[in-house]
Amino acid sequence: MMSWGHDFPFGFIGIPEKSRLEAVRDFGFDAVMLHWQEENGLDPCRRFDLVAKTGLQVHTVHFPQERMADMWREGDAGDRLTEEIIAALREISERKISHMVVHTTRRLETPEPNETGLKRFARAAEAAERCGVDLAVENTRFLRYNRYLFDRIDSPRLAFCYDCGHNNCFTPKEDALELFGDRLVTTHLHDNHGIRDEHMLIGEGSVDLERVFRRLVERGVKEYNLESRYTPIPGEEPWTLEEYLEKAIGRLKAYIAQAQNDSYAGKA
Repeated sequence: MMSWGHDFPFGFIGIPEKSRLEAVRDFGFDAVMLHWQEENGLDPCRRFDLVAKTGLQVHTVHFPQERMADMWREGDAGDRLTEEIIAALREISERKISHMVVHTTRRLETPEPNETGLKRFARAAEAAERCGVDLAVENTRFLRYNRYLFDRIDSPRLAFCYDCGHNNCFTPKEDALELFGDRLVTTHLHDNHGIRDEHMLIGEGSVDLERVFRRLVERGVKEYNLESRYTPIPGEEPWTLEEYLEKAIGRLKAYIAQAQNDSYAGKA
């Protein structure tokens, strides 16, 4: 069964979380992707409970990215971060969540791929196997980190999260989906103009979304996660929460339907 998910939060923070989640559900989404960290005084486990009460599912969570450069550095900070990743894997396993997305780097401050980082990611992958959860490394600024890990860690639980926005603005000359698609388990779908990571709603930028969705459909992807963050454009009338969600679910379903039609018609 196909799942239509949206990253949470995605904007409209002046509206209570419960009301936003209910709106996500009422406009046709069946899942949200949570960030596995405390936000607005609510820890992720309690937020998961709030989501569950609305009838929405959680298939994927995102581990905090701010300290991921420490994974590649010698020292206690990287060791503690590894333990935090393993603890988060246990927590989401207990809640029957399938995937946890992690970044391999943090902006431009990350050391080159090395044995220190490899050992830590290998430990995390082993923990993911024990927990029955996918540790999905995302394509960010530099695909060499993904290659380094995938080439050296032989674990069925070291998986891939495809981010079409990152591919468009960070690595437009490299095809992350072609390189790592055999490990694909989840997606981040958003748009930009190819210059910076804007996290716009699909259909607002320059990502070749028809091709993206066609390739995802051909790979048999069942879980689609929008990762757009709504920000009003200066000088334009801002969208309401309802307008945003109507556009979001409408475009997501339309791109999938078009990709399915193209696939049936045999388009490349």
